[in-house]
Amino acid sequence: MRRNPWMSNRGIHARVLMLALLPLLLVAAGLSWYFIASAYAEMDHALEQRALERAGQLAKASEFSLFSGNQDELARLARASAREHDIQVVVISDQQGREIFKFGDHRLTHAWPTGSGGVAASNEEAILVIAPVLQQPMEIDDVATIETVGVMPTRRPLGFVALEVSRQATRARQQSMLLAGLSITGLGLLLASLLAWRLGRDIVRPIGVLTDAVEKIAAGDLSARVQVETGGEFSVLERGVNHMAVELKASYDTLQEKIREATAKLSWQANHDALTGLLNRHGFDAALQHAWDNTRESGLHHCLLYLDLDQFKLVNDTSGHQAGDELLRQLAAGMRRALRGSDVVARLGGDEFGVLLDACDAATGEQLGEKLRRMISDFRFSWNGRIYQVGASIGLVELDQNWPDTAHLMSAADAACYAAKDAGRNKVRLYRRGDEEVERRRGEMEWVGRLTRAMHADHFRLYYQPIVALADGALEPHYELLLRLHDEDFPVLPMAFIPAAERYQMMPMIDRWVIEHTLEQCAAGMQDLVEQRVVVGINLSGASLSDSQFQVFIREAMQANLVIAPQFCFEITETAAISNLESVLALIDDLKSLGCRFALDDFGSGLSSFAYLHNLPVDYLKIDGAFVRDMVRDPVDAAMVEAIAKVARIMGIRTVAEYVEDQATADALQALGVDYGQGHYFAAAQPLADLCAELAAQRQALASVCG
Repeated sequence: MRRNPWMSNRGIHARVLMLALLPLLLVAAGLSWYFIASAYAEMDHALEQRALERAGQLAKASEFSLFSGNQDELARLARASAREHDIQVVVISDQQGREIFKFGDHRLTHAWPTGSGGVAASNEEAILVIAPVLQQPMEIDDVATIETVGVMPTRRPLGFVALEVSRQATRARQQSMLLAGLSITGLGLLLASLLAWRLGRDIVRPIGVLTDAVEKIAAGDLSARVQVETGGEFSVLERGVNHMAVELKASYDTLQEKIREATAKLSWQANHDALTGLLNRHGFDAALQHAWDNTRESGLHHCLLYLDLDQFKLVNDTSGHQAGDELLRQLAAGMRRALRGSDVVARLGGDEFGVLLDACDAATGEQLGEKLRRMISDFRFSWNGRIYQVGASIGLVELDQNWPDTAHLMSAADAACYAAKDAGRNKVRLYRRGDEEVERRRGEMEWVGRLTRAMHADHFRLYYQPIVALADGALEPHYELLLRLHDEDFPVLPMAFIPAAERYQMMPMIDRWVIEHTLEQCAAGMQDLVEQRVVVGINLSGASLSDSQFQVFIREAMQANLVIAPQFCFEITETAAISNLESVLALIDDLKSLGCRFALDDFGSGLSSFAYLHNLPVDYLKIDGAFVRDMVRDPVDAAMVEAIAKVARIMGIRTVAEYVEDQATADALQALGVDYGQGHYFAAAQPLADLCAELAAQRQALASVCG
């Protein structure tokens, strides 16, 4: 059922008033119409009766004059009638309806009746009545003028009298009566409305009070209450609303308390470490920012310690992470006890801690740092019958007004900490401006952010350098891929950023980028030149070789490109292969089963190169450039190159000499039986896009020949 929008938008008070007044209005309107219509009809009938009576009176008065033909008398009678109120026209006619005398201009047309007359015509302005002039019987000397006594003769009219009577006065009285009736009706309705309004107000007042209370409660004023003044159902509603408000207030207070507790808990968790209860990095950053601001404003010095536990990984590896977590909790409690109450201790992540020493210079900071280091070094941790001892490498930075921001402070403290590790671990290292070791470490740390940005912004570029056959021209074409960084105006060589990438475990990500982009750029050209057995060398770092996720990736990548997998030669360093021998052997076996090749890079730089050569199924040995560069002038270097070439030849392994810079070195290598040479003497590194274009040109050439 459709709702009436006009009614639905009205309040309950208006609805009650309409409920009371609408029937009353309908009844009043009906009664008023009935009585006014009846009065109108009676007044019109009375006007008609009066007009007929006047016409009859004039007809009787005109009988003799009409019978005798006295027109002057008829004119007098007509004028006398015309002077009466409301009579507009007087007409006297003969038997045939011919007008004998007429006074006024009649507006109503009519036909002379043959009977007794009556209302001949009417409109809204007037009525026309006609009365016949009849000859009355006369008795003379008791003798009737009829021929037969007891028989009434038929009387023919001598003529007719017609009166046109105006309705104006009647209409005026009708309008006055209508106005009076409407006024009385309106007054009655007004009085009824006032009574209905008063009664409606008493009815809806409790509902209005309830409505106001509900609106206040809905708006959040849970203290709103309804005063119980009525009885019956309204009192039940009023008590119900009050009870609801009380319950809502109690629930709201309980909820607010829980929200405050949860907010406080979340705020605490946002700034504290859940394991140790210390500040976390976010909270420590805020404390460090506050201390740095204080230093800039007041000149008061503070000290920042960056602490990294030594040998903590041993606890996790041998006794599990539960033991490592317990060790961290105990050390955190010990550090709080060892420091002053105003100092701040935080766990920055893993086994790294930050300490903010309040109001102390570098000398005092070194003393407190040393105290902290001794406490950790002297601490003995027992777990399931095992006793563990850990140490701490600590980097110390003094806060003064020369630091540009807290990020540089943290970077310097981190660099000093790792410089302490490089110096033998379990030491406190104070950062001093100009400290080359710490600056080198800071430079490596800055490389981390730069490399990450380069990875996301695609600033790396692939280059290639040909590896040239020295004697046998039938050997397959061979190229080594090289990586360059292009985030500045000139390419950055790998030797500038590889140490930082290796130290901060970024090499698996970089090696993965190299493999993905090599397949993306040159896979199509290499696939068309499978028969030429073009070999592309890709360097793999030791971190990538021992990374399980990278191993899964490279296996899947080669399986997805089985056709060209034999054209890839992965170069691994001797040091990385020996340090991860078991993992490297498993990876070599898996990839060689797919057709991939392997080269042992920088061979000869290790102390046990020949001892491990039997265990590594490689296809190429790349002789360390340190022996090749001066072999023409240094007989020892020449002897080393000769020995490596002979052993490799006996084992069926191809040899590649790096850093070939001149013709003399190339001739000497050829004389010793080295298979390949690589260096600027043959060609400098070029963008990989050039090689891809060259491979595409060779493909087109082969296609045209075959065609």
